[in-house]
Amino acid sequence: MKFKLLLYTICLISIPLIGKGNPADTVIIELDNNTRIIIYVQDEQGLKDLENYDINAMLRDLNMSIDSSDTDIRYLVIEDESGENYLSDTTIVLEDQGDSYEQEHEDFKLNLWNYRITAKVKDWDEYEEEFEEWDDGPDFKKSTRIEEGPRSFSKGVIEIGMNNYLENGDFPDANGAPYAVRPWGSWYIGLGGSRINYLSKSFLLEWGGSFTWYNFKLEDDQVVISKGPDMVEFNPLPSEYNGKKSKLTASYFNVSFVPMFDFSANRRKVKSLESGSLKIENYKRQGFKIGLGVYGGYRLGSHSKIKFKQEGDLDKDKEHSSFYLQNWRYGLRMRMGIKSLDLFFNYDLNDLFSEGRGPELNAFSFGIIL
Repeated sequence: MKFKLLLYTICLISIPLIGKGNPADTVIIELDNNTRIIIYVQDEQGLKDLENYDINAMLRDLNMSIDSSDTDIRYLVIEDESGENYLSDTTIVLEDQGDSYEQEHEDFKLNLWNYRITAKVKDWDEYEEEFEEWDDGPDFKKSTRIEEGPRSFSKGVIEIGMNNYLENGDFPDANGAPYAVRPWGSWYIGLGGSRINYLSKSFLLEWGGSFTWYNFKLEDDQVVISKGPDMVEFNPLPSEYNGKKSKLTASYFNVSFVPMFDFSANRRKVKSLESGSLKIENYKRQGFKIGLGVYGGYRLGSHSKIKFKQEGDLDKDKEHSSFYLQNWRYGLRMRMGIKSLDLFFNYDLNDLFSEGRGPELNAFSFGIIL
């Protein structure tokens, strides 16, 4: 049973009398010429049920001071899910709903990664005064609790890591190949979103899409990457140029599906900082989770870039081309989470370059998820 009572108190001078056109589900209590209490209920049964409720107890809880010179209309809403709060002596919490009782709340909420910031906005002027009283900073009240997270939710994803490739199971630098990659500086970046669906208490499916960038920074800065007539070429820079950096970049749009086991059973620790109307909550997952799935992507673009010095002047040259890169990439994706630390590892099952158009390389990437 849900009983919803709207207490609508009007403080006006010379309020006209309300005639016989009042609806059957409205009760008007005349206190004096300037004050009336109007009670709305949903049906006739609700009118009969009023006999079981203590109106005086409601007025005591409201604890309102009526100023006859104030012409502003205020609304207060009492929501009683059980319908039993005023059948006996029970204390409830009332929330000021501002200028419209139809609005359930006026809290300002901001969700950012694992943080939620809530400001209970009743009057922005009062809120500003509250900040001005923080001469020495806010006096936060701290609390911690363990709760079960939502069973289905979405989140933004930023992946930052490194990438490289293998040739017949070995790194190309072991063979002195000109396309050997320098790990530091070969950054992998992904921007996108994912959806988490818990299929059971400890088993979930993570799926989503993202834009990703491979950046292969060559070990040898004197090597120029270019598209030849039949295959990609890795040629030495002319001797009069002093190479500073040479890399190949390729961008993709990917989709991934990763089933995972969550050994924490979706529990998370919530740390709260509260001061006045401001509340900051930080959600940290507990335990360990791991999963293995698949991904696939389509190449959106690619280019090579080399920076070099000539007679003391720094210059660069960029070439936009396909370089005979495969348009599609697909592979295996491992996901692992240790509390709030999320890690990923991607391995391409298909070659980076088209068959016969370049070295047989399988790219991989790994890093952290923010």
